[in-house]
Amino acid sequence: MNHLMGMLQSKVRPIQLAAYKILAKLMSLLPEYDKGRSDVANTDETGETNVPLPEMLKEAILSSTFYLESVLEDVPVGECITVESGTEVYQTTMTYLLAWRLALIFFKAAPVELRAQYANFFRQSGLVDSLLINLFRLMPIVPLLSDKDAKSPFKGVQPSMFTQEPALKIKGCGSSPIEPQHLACSVYNNTLEDLPAMVRQWWNSQNKRIKEHIDRFTTKFTSPILCAKEIQGVQKSTTKMDNMTIKARSKTREVIATYRMDDMSMDLVIKLAVNHPLGVIVVDSGKRVGVSAAQWRNWMLQMTTFLVHQNGTIVDGLKVWKSNIDKRFEGTDDCMICYSVIHGSNYSLPQLTCKTCKKKFHSACLYKWFNTSNQSSCPLCRNLF
Repeated sequence: MNHLMGMLQSKVRPIQLAAYKILAKLMSLLPEYDKGRSDVANTDETGETNVPLPEMLKEAILSSTFYLESVLEDVPVGECITVESGTEVYQTTMTYLLAWRLALIFFKAAPVELRAQYANFFRQSGLVDSLLINLFRLMPIVPLLSDKDAKSPFKGVQPSMFTQEPALKIKGCGSSPIEPQHLACSVYNNTLEDLPAMVRQWWNSQNKRIKEHIDRFTTKFTSPILCAKEIQGVQKSTTKMDNMTIKARSKTREVIATYRMDDMSMDLVIKLAVNHPLGVIVVDSGKRVGVSAAQWRNWMLQMTTFLVHQNGTIVDGLKVWKSNIDKRFEGTDDCMICYSVIHGSNYSLPQLTCKTCKKKFHSACLYKWFNTSNQSSCPLCRNLF
């Protein structure tokens, strides 16, 4: 593994790409080794746990980030720099983008609970913010393919560098200035797909000019693809979920989830924004039978929270929401701060119990309560926790 990561930074293109292709097959196997390992987890000042990337992959990203930022710092966001073949900048740019593709493969392969901890690492390190700024200096303003015969796999979507993956051929294809541009488009598309909440948060923090440019670019070239993938993911899903069925409407960009338990049933209508995933997903109520208005509003709020904060697909969010409702029916107590069984960002259960009133809380919720209230008392009975 360490030897292959060293080869990923090779100046010889065939060696670099060969190392990448081998590592890409290994990445999806690695999260399994981080399950339940407290020695690799870190807890920050807010009580959130994070798990870093594999050390050599993290170092490859950090070193190439430092170099690339010094090269791109004067390039305005939205203007594409041309990286000439055969230069040190070209080799480092390829290392940077390939390493990020590996990181996203690694992230996507993790189970949802572990994925939340990797996402915390990305957030706290600031690496994703840096990546997104750099991508908008590397992607072409008009990312269309030179191949006139190219076809898009998505109905109604124009063929572009987002609809077709870069070839990355080891033999018979030399380097060109187009390659890092195409690869940057691929990484941006993968980042939007795998880290939507993080990208949305970053986008909302940008100034008006940058925000508008990113919105136009994403809405035109990537949102139609990602919406189509979300809808297809629902339609083609083979996962069977007790008590819940999911349907999708491609024309209206809607996903309809129906949950049934005994004499109770309820529908949720989830609508993707035209600039998905930058725009917030809207959750509307459908039919409900045997559910009080207050409980219904609470569950709708929980669904919105899961979809806003989770980094994954709509189906992933629905699975977490369903698990939350299931555990409620099984008798698991809500956290008495957020009124949810499953925490909205780290997916933990309420495990900390007040010795006086016996109510349970998520550790992250309680930590936040202690910090904001400047007290160490129970939020309910006010006795010392």
